[in-house]
Amino acid sequence: MARSKEKLPRDLLKPLPRREELEALARHYHHIQNEHKRAPLEGSMRRRIEERLLDVRQRFDRLLEEWVPEEELRRVWWEHLHYRAPVPSGPPAIRPLVFYGVTDAGSVVEVRGKKDEELEVRVDGALTERVVAEKDLSSVTPPLSFRVDGIEAHETFTASPEALDALADFLDDGKPPPWDHASELLSDGLIDAHFAVTPRGRRALASRQIAQG
Repeated sequence: MARSKEKLPRDLLKPLPRREELEALARHYHHIQNEHKRAPLEGSMRRRIEERLLDVRQRFDRLLEEWVPEEELRRVWWEHLHYRAPVPSGPPAIRPLVFYGVTDAGSVVEVRGKKDEELEVRVDGALTERVVAEKDLSSVTPPLSFRVDGIEAHETFTASPEALDALADFLDDGKPPPWDHASELLSDGLIDAHFAVTPRGRRALASRQIAQG
């Protein structure tokens, strides 16, 4: 198979995880609501919780306005946030990224899929094959490589240093989830919609530590 030696722009390959962001924000909002119910009626703690609720709600509303054009679908998502109605069926979920790497010739290799299903392997955006390789890609230790059609791709990460720093702070110090970076963390396969760090996310954080010495 002929390979392009020119790396494709990352933005042309990655789907936008808008559904995953909406689910994550709604889940976090409901968690904060539970905290609010348990908080004393008066005091600084309750005010801080109310500020967090407002922040998450504003992020949720902006995401709906920007990325969900259907008025009825926006309404259903709004009811899910405020009244815990069932999760809407749209927009469609992405197939999560479990590996992203580049060959020595510059071809981009992406592996996507969910647990207990065949994974899709794409080279320069074209579907090449489907494989069962969950165990091979569950390592949390970098560097990781993936072979396809006799060539080897070396894993790289596209999330910004700021996003990785925020994710590390979230895990190490118990800070609030880094919502400002949720889109790129989800797109790069580093977290899931529950804000749990994936094996790829663990490899990214480990690579970051190695680079920092």
